Amino acid sequence: MLGLSWAQLWGAALLLLNTQSAMTQLTIQVTDKDSVVKAGQAIAKPMMKFYHENETEGIPGKLTDTWYVAGSMFMTWIQYWSVSNVDTYNDVVQHDLMFQSGRDYNYFDSNYSQWLGNDDQMFWGLATITASETEFKEVSGKPSWTSLAAAVFNMQIGRWDMTSCGGGERWQIWPIQNGYAMKNAISNGGLFALGARLARFTKNETYVQWADKIWDWSQESPILNNETYFICDSTSSLDNCAKGDHTQWTYNYGTYLLGAAYMYNYTKGDDRAKWEKRVDGLLETTFKTFYPKQYGGNVLSDITCEPVNKCDRNQLCFKGYLSMWLATTAILVPSTRDKITPKLQGSLEAVAKICSGESDNLCGLRWYDDHWDGTKGLEVQMAALGAVSSVLMLLSEGKGPSNVDSNPDAKEAPIDTGGGNKDSDISTRPITTGDKAGAWILTVLTGGLAAGGVTWLLKAS
Repeated sequence: MLGLSWAQLWGAALLLLNTQSAMTQLTIQVTDKDSVVKAGQAIAKPMMKFYHENETEGIPGKLTDTWYVAGSMFMTWIQYWSVSNVDTYNDVVQHDLMFQSGRDYNYFDSNYSQWLGNDDQMFWGLATITASETEFKEVSGKPSWTSLAAAVFNMQIGRWDMTSCGGGERWQIWPIQNGYAMKNAISNGGLFALGARLARFTKNETYVQWADKIWDWSQESPILNNETYFICDSTSSLDNCAKGDHTQWTYNYGTYLLGAAYMYNYTKGDDRAKWEKRVDGLLETTFKTFYPKQYGGNVLSDITCEPVNKCDRNQLCFKGYLSMWLATTAILVPSTRDKITPKLQGSLEAVAKICSGESDNLCGLRWYDDHWDGTKGLEVQMAALGAVSSVLMLLSEGKGPSNVDSNPDAKEAPIDTGGGNKDSDISTRPITTGDKAGAWILTVLTGGLAAGGVTWLLKAS
């Protein structure tokens, strides 16, 4: 070694690192179910390790500096289990998912309710309806998973805001929260998707009516263009929703696409044709926007933050959601399957290369890279597991999502949500003039930022 220069030593070190990285790349044949299942196991192991390491004071389902991410992780695991039959973490997921429903079984416990946004609570509703549709084991003596999802939905429609913009769901729940003035795509699109799924599962037409109402409001606002199917991230009540923030995120498109697919599958006749047109329109814009041609056109990318390496912990998760929701769309709307399949397979082939971190198959941020980029954590593992699950969903020759007929154990039973606010100090005292002034200042700031891309300030909650 004495005869080697520093440059030669450095080159040898890089070669060794690259060799070690290549040795830990996943071996995936995207048309072979066994190899895809094994890849999911390899990705899930560090995901669950990160989960336990980040539990706040050991509280099941409560992660450091965030809450909803655990709920979306449970949703992702349940989807993987349902198509892989790997039940390694089912007991943990079942217990922790129920634990976080709180004393009132509405995912609005007083420990968190004072700082939650509508999107935070909504993700737990998506997790529990996923449990119902996959026939995930119910918890004895507790409400069904569908009942929990319905409790979230019923609480959220109670916050449908008619004081501005002709309706819509606000991003934040309390007037004193920064972002209260915003009405955004994920809160409204997520509620739309949850309502559509509850409609199909329970066959309750009230959910159909609400899904229609949320879609109609979205397209009448700047959030959803019903001709181009461009989805804005948010709009502001401060100017009565006159304009939208055009920042693009995968999960916004995913929620509206998912809900439209469920509505197509559940409805008939002219209604079905209407929803099929909407599914096709959303798919076309999604593909054009988030599958960049410079990476081959079949690898998913969150284009707003990935090129500048500025994705926060929320945004690291987004691609996994869209991947699973694209697969669901392919199942519920069979005419889309041939268009969707190459996108999901191409992304999974890319994931196989980037999940090569250290000796533990850690997954990176940018799926279009040919190696691990150094990003690590629960969120990127979860996104990669979503990519795995999406391909498994297409490889599984079973029925589509269950409904109450095929899974009667998950039938809905009413839960008294108590308005969702009874335990909060904010709701049990009148809003003072000071509160209103503080809220006005915060919302003015938020409204000003919205026009210039307020999405960069997404909270980690």
